[in-house]
Amino acid sequence: MEIQANNILLNLRVKDQDDLLRIISQQAVCCHYTVSAKDLYISFVNREKDYSTGLQEGFAIPHAKSEAVKAAGIIYARLLSPIDWQTYDNQPVTDVFALMVPKEGAGTRHLKMLSNLATALLDENFKRKLRSLKRSDKIAHYISKEIGVDKI
Repeated sequence: MEIQANNILLNLRVKDQDDLLRIISQQAVCCHYTVSAKDLYISFVNREKDYSTGLQEGFAIPHAKSEAVKAAGIIYARLLSPIDWQTYDNQPVTDVFALMVPKEGAGTRHLKMLSNLATALLDENFKRKLRSLKRSDKIAHYISKEIGVDKI
């Protein structure tokens, strides 16, 4: 799995969390992670109902382990304006990593993706550098390198 520039959504204007999950699900079709934006969206929403994926310091990691997903992937979205999201620090979200893995044959891939990303998000330097990058291709390369997607 490799993160490409089209996995990166910059300066995204969304109304709310629901709007963002719909846009990410549509982008996942373009990235060939799913053939059904609707089914992927439902998977994201159902996961959020179980437990919020909001973290802190403006980050969230919505994820879907679903039959709607045909290939594992990550989409990163940087929002133009913060949106409400249930987070540990009760702060709005501006940076979102959406993770998708197929239900069949996923094994521990889902957990490895989450673990690598969560570890990176504990590093202040990772967050600072991520937010300073302005080009999709540079962001894709940086995320790939820092979370070791080639090893997932």
